[in-house]
Amino acid sequence: MAEELTRTVHGAQGLRIAQRASEVLFGGSMDNLQAEELLGIFASVPSAELPAARVTGAALVDLCAAAGLCKSKGEARRLIVDGGLYVNNVRLTAIDTTVRPEMLIEGRLLVLRSGKRTFHLVKVV
Repeated sequence: MAEELTRTVHGAQGLRIAQRASEVLFGGSMDNLQAEELLGIFASVPSAELPAARVTGAALVDLCAAAGLCKSKGEARRLIVDGGLYVNNVRLTAIDTTVRPEMLIEGRLLVLRSGKRTFHLVKVV
């Protein structure tokens, strides 16, 4: 019923976007999604704008604290060690992980997730 209502109100394309957004928000792959689509999906989540020099090559622990996902580097370390940190919906568990250019979506976005439902969008400026 929800699908039919969404299709009626937003059309077939709107339904596909809503379905894809649901997949992503519940841990699905972000492959083949463009930055603009992700900006729409994550429009209501907290975000931070950081310069590219502060993102690419940065230690993941530092990025989590700088972006505001974690209150401190210590909290970020615990999150990674406990297996609760995801970058673009991919779990990362190595404490020494650094952000590589290929991790950025279209060179300008990174989606951080803590646990199942706490998202934070990093916009690279």
